[in-house]
Amino acid sequence: MGRKSRRRGILRIDPVGIFGVFLLIMIWQALTLALPPSSLPTPSSVVARIGRDFIRAEELSFYGLADTGLLNSMIYTATNVMIAVALGSLVGTIAGFVTARFHNVRAILDPIVMTMGTIPILVLAPFFLIWFGVERMSAVLLVVLYVAVILYIFAQRAADNLDPVYEEYAYTLGASSKRIVWDILIPGTVPQVLGGIRIALAGAWGLEAIAELLGAQYGIGKIIQVLAGATDVQGIFAALIVLGLVAVISDGLAALVFAHVAAWSAAARPGGN
Repeated sequence: MGRKSRRRGILRIDPVGIFGVFLLIMIWQALTLALPPSSLPTPSSVVARIGRDFIRAEELSFYGLADTGLLNSMIYTATNVMIAVALGSLVGTIAGFVTARFHNVRAILDPIVMTMGTIPILVLAPFFLIWFGVERMSAVLLVVLYVAVILYIFAQRAADNLDPVYEEYAYTLGASSKRIVWDILIPGTVPQVLGGIRIALAGAWGLEAIAELLGAQYGIGKIIQVLAGATDVQGIFAALIVLGLVAVISDGLAALVFAHVAAWSAAARPGGN
């Protein structure tokens, strides 16, 4: 019964959220009555454009992007995001744990990470393009840096907030430092770290698209950049809607996985604090 109850809680549908989406579409439709299609296309026309360009977008062949559609471009962008979030989460979490336990390392890394965190990440994008070129690596590394900074802060604070009484009891019972890490530190900080990953994942989609827009040769950002140059507002809306839907779906899947991994914690569940 408890397992079924948890599953129903995870898969619940928020009627207020559905109403909000419906209201947004209605407002969008109403605005199209006052604005020309060249400025704001109708929702139905954007949906039709998504269907027409999903596999192959004929318009893009005129701009040197032959045999490209929203699907292939979205797969390229999604691959970059997944790689970057995985690497950034691993680096940031490990660094956060280490600095929470070794104060000398913390004194060295904290000023560096905090400085990186205060610099707008998009300011670094041109430098990454210069250093690593316009291929996949520059966009991935930019997102890795963004994710690593977020996870560094989340992991460090989660470890700092862990009640030291658990470690003291474990040491009293003869636990080694390795056992402390695996049996206390990691389980005790999992909910907060997973929450940080969800936050980083949400921002990674937009950052990856912008990085592609600035200089990539592929991806959904490249399509937006090409369509913006052609003032194709309808195509831009179609690409943005696809990007937004994939971001929402990925967040929902992450919520389901994280809720299963940390089922004991309400903070790890969708909508948990």
